[in-house]
Amino acid sequence: MINSRYQWRFPEVSNQKAIKTLSETFGITELIAKILVNRGYDTVEAANAFLRPELSGLHDPFLLHDMDKAIERLMQAIDSGQKIIVYGDYDVDGMTSTAIMTWALELMGANVNYFVPSRFSDGYGPNLANYQKLAAEGMQLLVTVDNGVSGKDEIAWLMAQGIDVIVTDHHELPEELPVATAIVHPRHPEGSYPFGGLSGAGVAFKVVSALLEEPADEVLDLAALGTVADVMSLTGENRIIVKQGLESLKLDPRPGVAALLAAAGTQLSDIDSSTIGFTIAPRLNALGRLENATTGVQLLLMDEPEEAKPLADHVNALNQERQQLVTKITTAAQEQATQLSEDPVLVVAGENWHEGVLGIVASKLVEQTGKPTIVLNVNDDEMKGSGRSVAAFDLFTALDGHRDLMTTFGGHASAAGMTVPTNNLTALRAALRDEAAQQQLATAQKADMQIATTVTAADFTKENFDNLQVLAPFGEGNPEPLFMLDLRGVNQVKTMSEGKHLRFIAQTDTDQLPVVAFGWGNQASALAGHFSSLQIVGTMSQNSYRGNISYQLMLRDMSAKGAAILDWRTSHLTKQTFSKPVTYVFFKEKHLQQLAAYVDPAAQALMWQDALQTSNIQTMVLVDLPDSLDQLQTLLQTSTPGRLAPMFYVQSPVYLQKVPSKQVFSNVYKFVLSFKDINLQTQFDAMVKHLKISNMTLKLILKVFLEAKFVTIDNGVLNAVPNPTPMKLTQTQTFQRFMAQRDLEQQLIYSTTAELETLLMKLSKQES
Repeated sequence: MINSRYQWRFPEVSNQKAIKTLSETFGITELIAKILVNRGYDTVEAANAFLRPELSGLHDPFLLHDMDKAIERLMQAIDSGQKIIVYGDYDVDGMTSTAIMTWALELMGANVNYFVPSRFSDGYGPNLANYQKLAAEGMQLLVTVDNGVSGKDEIAWLMAQGIDVIVTDHHELPEELPVATAIVHPRHPEGSYPFGGLSGAGVAFKVVSALLEEPADEVLDLAALGTVADVMSLTGENRIIVKQGLESLKLDPRPGVAALLAAAGTQLSDIDSSTIGFTIAPRLNALGRLENATTGVQLLLMDEPEEAKPLADHVNALNQERQQLVTKITTAAQEQATQLSEDPVLVVAGENWHEGVLGIVASKLVEQTGKPTIVLNVNDDEMKGSGRSVAAFDLFTALDGHRDLMTTFGGHASAAGMTVPTNNLTALRAALRDEAAQQQLATAQKADMQIATTVTAADFTKENFDNLQVLAPFGEGNPEPLFMLDLRGVNQVKTMSEGKHLRFIAQTDTDQLPVVAFGWGNQASALAGHFSSLQIVGTMSQNSYRGNISYQLMLRDMSAKGAAILDWRTSHLTKQTFSKPVTYVFFKEKHLQQLAAYVDPAAQALMWQDALQTSNIQTMVLVDLPDSLDQLQTLLQTSTPGRLAPMFYVQSPVYLQKVPSKQVFSNVYKFVLSFKDINLQTQFDAMVKHLKISNMTLKLILKVFLEAKFVTIDNGVLNAVPNPTPMKLTQTQTFQRFMAQRDLEQQLIYSTTAELETLLMKLSKQES
């Protein structure tokens, strides 16, 4: 069995009239129209705004709170040559915001410079020591980008010194805002801006558009980078910014971005929102995580390709270092997570774990385990780190009541950062166990996954893929449509990237489909088996290789019912047979006693009765043959392993024996009747040779005769009983047991794999 990571939802769209209207109006398929209606674009006007995101759809920037004050003060500073400092942040949204604002002010002839804080020495947001240093260096106007609303006290100090402050930000608003010259924020409580979901770069774009008195299309690419990298909803103005920004990136990328793409091996024609999320943003973020994000702003503002290339190469190399660090720390963290498997919230800690990547590692563990995770770097008596959570667990609330265990702490429901005294590690784990119980994490429902419709492999075509692109760019708030496929099976299961990822061929009723599954490497062995039912969910993807274009599914989730059945049947047992870290189940106690010593220390060996009481068996190997199908059924209906691997070893299979005919029975009886006092110990082989039958057949017949009282065996001496009571020999218990064993072996050992799978599923009450 493979449990889905999400609760699958199939929206029912009852407004068929709207679907038909949109399909006819925009010349799109009914599937695309259905997706639009389901996402709330159920009128021609709403769908038109979504499908045709033009610059004309942007709101007037002066609708933003304090925009008039901000522009007036900026123009005053520009005209009088005052020294302006743009104060940014070390993530991609902060870098792009800084670059946008600096570019516009330089264009207007301002005396401007920028400052990007260090993640390690300065931390996020307003920093009084930095403000004081900048003031001492002659700063006369501070413009914050992608930060500032949380800096009440720090900004108060600047204003008291006669240094004006313009705050441009998009983060959560505190209860008490700073007193500043202007606060430009799309969700300001005194404002009424129509779209509150702008990124920091989006807010900076609106400010410079107001400054230039027209949409600043020259920096739409930077605004798009910040919007996607900060995982903002790609709806409303953000959709316009990202759509137009991506076009800008494709047609005329700025030298720094072009150099980054070249270093990553990405073609301009392939650029989409995922290029930002998985290629550009991780590389720029590597600067803030390992060095200083100031380099990122420099790269984004460069005009000359020759200058950009070495810097982009450095950034690319830094990203590779970041990837190596993440891999190394994740591996160590996974080992700890295994040891803490009973904890509902994972708290792992290690020495020399680079603090700049701990958030990434936490995210990876959440993805792999489904558990909220905190990853900490131990530095003597203090630990610093980051936490990531799942939808069902509010991490901020869980930690907020235990501030006494932490030196510093901040964050929100899904992510947090903290400093913890090393001695408090055990107490923190215990506190989070209690919080998980309080929030009923164990019984929480899985997060929902919205699935557009069910398709087959035959639906993965150029026409359908191209139709889907009218919904792009995809991202937060506008995810790629997900499709479900019912599979008959999979084949060619292969791992990638040292077992982290998978690729396989999915078989539907109509055709085959390539599937790429990032982060699903741990399911490789399970997929090698066969299930009673198997469904996969993913997005439609285009793959180009050496000029050939094909279509594949990028896996997002899967579900399989019934244990994965792995056909390991064998007629030979060796030491290697018992070398796997699995659960070996025996039906015969003598076999367990003989073979237990060969079982790998990481595995376990159980009698079948004990297996009934054992939970969470991942792979159950049925070593020998059960006494009956009823016995096997009891085991399969009680135990629910993830994978079932029947070996069904039998030392001397009876299925290979011929069923003795009436004539053979008669020949043996006549032989015994003709001779007296046959010594079975010395004359058995001679009997076999004379009667021209096998040892096994003769043993069976003699047992049948003994039960029917046709013969006597006294101290190994065989004699016939003259004139025995007539009876049908095939009705003896001995012969019936022989035929039952023969039938059992035929069904379990000598059946085809497909026949065995069907039988085992039936015995498990999982009909195929």
